Amino acid sequence: MPHELHVIAGDDKGRVLRIDDDQPLVIGRSKDVAGHLNDPHVSRTHCDLHVESGELVLRDRGSTGGTFVNGQQITQHVLRPGDVIRVGETELRLPGDSPAKDDEPQLKPVSSIIEAGLGQQTPAALAASASVKKLTDLVGQTLAAYKLVHVLAAGRTGLVFHAHDTRHADSVALKVLKEEFSKDDEKMRRFVRAMKTMLPVRHPNLVSILNAGKSGAYCWIAMEYVEGRSLTQYIKERGFGGMIDWPVAFRVALHVGRALDFAHQRQIIHRAVTPTNILLEGDTGQAKLGDLMLAKALEGTLARAITHSGELLGDVDYMSPERTHGTTDLDGRSDIYSLGATTYALLAGHAPFAGNNLAETIAKIRKSEPARLKQRQAAIPDRLEAIVGKMLAKRPEDRYQTAGELLQELEQFGKAAKVPVE
Repeated sequence: MPHELHVIAGDDKGRVLRIDDDQPLVIGRSKDVAGHLNDPHVSRTHCDLHVESGELVLRDRGSTGGTFVNGQQITQHVLRPGDVIRVGETELRLPGDSPAKDDEPQLKPVSSIIEAGLGQQTPAALAASASVKKLTDLVGQTLAAYKLVHVLAAGRTGLVFHAHDTRHADSVALKVLKEEFSKDDEKMRRFVRAMKTMLPVRHPNLVSILNAGKSGAYCWIAMEYVEGRSLTQYIKERGFGGMIDWPVAFRVALHVGRALDFAHQRQIIHRAVTPTNILLEGDTGQAKLGDLMLAKALEGTLARAITHSGELLGDVDYMSPERTHGTTDLDGRSDIYSLGATTYALLAGHAPFAGNNLAETIAKIRKSEPARLKQRQAAIPDRLEAIVGKMLAKRPEDRYQTAGELLQELEQFGKAAKVPVE
């Protein structure tokens, strides 16, 4: 007997999806799948459902936004009557009465989580983190004036929620930090200083910080909600072999370079320029650098965290050589290196120096030369390859000395190559 899923929220509200015993149902944004949804926040092939031993099994297919059952992110889950699935902005319900909590099956570890802010944690570590699990219980609650709708992303420092500003009826991205953050006096002092420094900062290529504070046990940061996707997600959906065309990569470098120039003129060093921290607006393609405030608030902590083996492996790929030594005495040239590593990754499909473990990656960053970009994309102009190469110089004095100097070079290249520089 076929199962049914009723769409109870989202653009497809009112639709009924059928799952046959002998045919899995794939749900996604692609028009080629049987469970097509008109939801831009859903991955092309987001999840699937199949009948196994008489039970209906839901499986995430490596989606960027995650698959949730009753507010909890899952990789695989046996559905019970009354369960509510959320993918993107869409909710689907399996008809029937909701199961008692004591009967709910144990959730399996998260398979793929991206962080719209600082740092990434391995999926196994995230699943094991009681603090992160506790934060998910905030869905549906209100912190200050923000009602938390659902989880957008998870990471080492906390969760990012899609939230509703009850005062202005606007959507915001609300980053809620782990409860233990507010118990650390040094981190709290840095957080307060960062609030005062960062709230007035506005630039078209920076994700705007709207508000920040502490409610009960939780510190939070309310940020502009960007209709679009992170570079990590963009590459997954649009890239070929992890690469994107050089004009798109150039435009990202230009936009983020402008954001860094603006920040550096105000003595603010980002310290975490990575593809995960860069968002692309869906309508304009404008690149926006995120989490500038958290970078400021955690600058000392992040520099020391590299000593914890594997904790920041995703970030280490984009760290400057000098930062791998754990120093806190960094300047804007470190951000320029990280932007170079990010641009290289967009063009080559992988970071310039990736090892099998933390020690090997660090050794390559400090001593190895990157493979030529033209080996991956023959069409990349020589001058653009040279610009990226200079950004990746081992010694800070051999790189562009300021983001303004880099910008001038990028804009001159763009005009000569007849690529829009807006």
